[in-house]
Amino acid sequence: MAELSYGTLVSRAIRLRCPRCGIGPLFKNFITMHERCPQCSLKYERAPGYFLGSAYVNYGFMAITTTSMYMGLHYGAEISNETLTVPLLVYCIAMPLILFRYARAWWLAMDCYCDPTSFGLHSDPSPKPASNTPKT
Repeated sequence: MAELSYGTLVSRAIRLRCPRCGIGPLFKNFITMHERCPQCSLKYERAPGYFLGSAYVNYGFMAITTTSMYMGLHYGAEISNETLTVPLLVYCIAMPLILFRYARAWWLAMDCYCDPTSFGLHSDPSPKPASNTPKT
């Protein structure tokens, strides 16, 4: 199988589809992920704690956008802190819940892009069996 382009993988992440086949859905419902792709059987959670990086992506996005909005609205538009508190608080609660799925999808897609061999994207014949004989 040919190596997938960055654009293809991002497109699949935005559509919340399997990075390998682009057909299977990543999520059963709003929060729960499938263990494997129903179409190509790609295991989504590669190891325990695999999606911890997606939480950092989500957090980084929230920190940058919240700070930018606050600075722009408070110092640029001169809106008071009292007026900004509730809308920014709602934003900080709602957006991570919305972005949760997309951060995970993007994390999986970027792992597939950076290390395509672990996703079966290269046409490698069969893996070589390990030899049990000790080396001298």
